[in-house]
Amino acid sequence: MIVFLDLRRGCLIFLILFGISIVTSQQNGGENIFKLRPGVESDKLNFKLANNLIVIPVSVNGEELSFILDTGVSSTIIFSLGDDKKLQLSNATKIYLRGLGDGEPVEAIKSTGNTLEIGDAISANHTVYLIFDETIDFSPRMGFPIHGIIGYDFFKNFIVDLKYSKEVIKISNPKAYVAKKCRKCYQTSLDFNNGVRPYIKAQYGVDKRIDLNLLIDSGSGSALWLFENKTLGIKVPEDSYREFLGKGFNGDIHGARSKIKALHIGKFTMKRVTASFPDSVYIQGISTLQRQGSLGGGVLKRFDLIVDYPDQKISFRKNRFFKQPFHYNMSGITVEHAGERLTKVYTREDKIKPERIRSGQKANNAIVIDYTFGYRYSMEPNFEIVNVRPGSPAAHAGLKRGDRILSINGKNAYEYQLEEINNLFFNKEGKRIRIVIDRAGVRLNYSFFLKKVIE
Repeated sequence: MIVFLDLRRGCLIFLILFGISIVTSQQNGGENIFKLRPGVESDKLNFKLANNLIVIPVSVNGEELSFILDTGVSSTIIFSLGDDKKLQLSNATKIYLRGLGDGEPVEAIKSTGNTLEIGDAISANHTVYLIFDETIDFSPRMGFPIHGIIGYDFFKNFIVDLKYSKEVIKISNPKAYVAKKCRKCYQTSLDFNNGVRPYIKAQYGVDKRIDLNLLIDSGSGSALWLFENKTLGIKVPEDSYREFLGKGFNGDIHGARSKIKALHIGKFTMKRVTASFPDSVYIQGISTLQRQGSLGGGVLKRFDLIVDYPDQKISFRKNRFFKQPFHYNMSGITVEHAGERLTKVYTREDKIKPERIRSGQKANNAIVIDYTFGYRYSMEPNFEIVNVRPGSPAAHAGLKRGDRILSINGKNAYEYQLEEINNLFFNKEGKRIRIVIDRAGVRLNYSFFLKKVIE
């Protein structure tokens, strides 16, 4: 049987700003339900915080994979396995997914009856969607393997304590959970709008506050997405710039990047928050009167959260990240991990030997260090520029899309993690970036200075 599923309704699909919705019929009883093992009332597991995203280990039919924990996604999706993973899926059916725009539908597989394990939580009858589309692959953007995303299926039956500050998740059986009093917390209700995605109320502005209904989207590495709405007074600030915001099924997503004066969540106020405003063509089908944007990991990581889907509420407590300023990329380039390349790595072997003592000399226990230099060939990470913002410092310097980075500021590119490279571009204004690239086999040197586009 071939089924067409429509993703265009009420959905945005981003690169690291990601939200996928699969429109399905009501799930059968017992399907996609996580339960703790018998006798276990709670469980803790560590996660990796990378690019403001939560990455957790998930076992699918016995195969260990890495998933992004995404409150904004309704179904469990696998989009990348790699050559080292072999996954057996049961009851597979071919389907097609329609994305943003008018492009061709994307082929996928719907599989039922799978077993998923996250720590001591098990789902024995789980539906997953395997998507065959290279554009929906987090791994190049994260710099390490990401195989899928999971959200509502995991949250719906637990109370989930997300400690961004310690990179720890605690999941609890709601019947055994005992809430602690927290005077420093702000608790508010979650609105699911008769669906599976959580929304909260917020406000932005200083003198005149504008009410917002925001999707809580932990699968977005951005801080805040806002949808322009003249009726509500939501518009792009004059102090803004055009930017590549992410990728969807049918190509790149562009819009404006700026900073808003203040964002208010209950009693907490964050100032000069980075905000993205996608062009209207990408949000067709979304009612901007009902939803005004998304709250992403760039804001969420500043709090330790207690997410209670069963009782439809959420608690915010600010953590050590709260006072960090909101930064943005001042270089104008977007870098991805682009596989590996054969690299000549120079080595030095230190040989330590006792100093020879001639007859009549006084022994002083000295040593002589003999350096032996050589090299070896090794497969090392390859990093590529995938986007250059027009008019940016990198563009003025001459860097282009497709350039492969060899070194940055005198350090070999393969000695960096991808997140470390990106962090260099969020540094202080005026910092010099010296970069050596490979363009079609030619080695080229460039230099530019980081420059603020918005204050």
